[in-house]
Amino acid sequence: MLDEGISNQFLITGYRAVGKTFFLKKLLNDLPDTILTTYVDLSMIYGKEYGHLTEEDVIKELFKEINKSILEYNGKTPSLKEDILNWIKQIPIKDLKFDDPMNFLNISLPSIEENYSKLSEFVLELPQKVVDNDENIHGFVIVIDEFQNLKNLKNPDAFFWLMRSFSQTQHNVSYIFTGSASNTSDILEMINGPTGAYGGRMIQLNLNPFTKEDTYNYINERTDILLDDEAFEEFYKLTRGMPGYINSFSNVLDSNIKYDKQSLKETFIMKIDQINIIWLTIWGTFNSKEKNIIITLFENENMSWNEILTTIDYSKSTILKYMNILINRGIVDHHYNNYSLSDNMLKLWLKHKKMMDGHYPR
Repeated sequence: MLDEGISNQFLITGYRAVGKTFFLKKLLNDLPDTILTTYVDLSMIYGKEYGHLTEEDVIKELFKEINKSILEYNGKTPSLKEDILNWIKQIPIKDLKFDDPMNFLNISLPSIEENYSKLSEFVLELPQKVVDNDENIHGFVIVIDEFQNLKNLKNPDAFFWLMRSFSQTQHNVSYIFTGSASNTSDILEMINGPTGAYGGRMIQLNLNPFTKEDTYNYINERTDILLDDEAFEEFYKLTRGMPGYINSFSNVLDSNIKYDKQSLKETFIMKIDQINIIWLTIWGTFNSKEKNIIITLFENENMSWNEILTTIDYSKSTILKYMNILINRGIVDHHYNNYSLSDNMLKLWLKHKKMMDGHYPR
């Protein structure tokens, strides 16, 4: 569709380990060579910036990844470089600083300290300009992964409107926003709700976990593990049909053993850090207040807002701030004034670490 001048914008949501990354990789790998692709992982930026995310950080990362895509392109990069240099010359430079230049195709670009609006305009227009100036390139697909982290911007609503203002006039550029935000997250309303920046115009998909039947067929067709009936029931209970957990659990099981329920549980406990590697990484991105809220929700299951306020010794504004962050990151679910952890594997991991170490992970 892109090579015909029809660009759609997509919003893909789902819980962690449900298979969004696999889905995206397959989607991008199946695209023809005439379509350039760029992938931006906002959770990585969020982690590197210790939870402080700015519009400038996002634009710089997007710029870096577009740069990488063009460098990897096997077409007429030299002519592209010349075109891009000419576009850069059109950016007013009176407010720009060159003391910390970014390198783009060996071209020194100014930092965005004092002219963020001009450089953001350049970066967001760049994909369509690349398509327009190279007959061998028919489209550009840009993936913004873990988009829920954009909620931590100073003014996320304005940033979504900025992106939409450019994407709506581009005919060969498609954005795919993917994230672990739950369906109750207000960021979904902000980006694609009736009053959101895209106003329901994005094609929205929610990826669901495998059913029990899907899980049974998957492990029989794609793995060599052997489970008796009770072991399979336990396997499904532990993984909840999440493909990411199904794969990581399968990888630690011995294909020469037929597991019963007890041996499967013992292996799960012994190998939980390998099975749950995703949470080992994510846990390190939480600050002490976020960890305290998560542990409180784990110890108390579903909690009302009033129960949270009386249990956690922070101010109401502090709890509200970090609770919203956790909801928008897909860590906490919020339904009918009840708050709970969204991921069963996180709960199992916290339980195991407390039991084995005598304290929760720090």
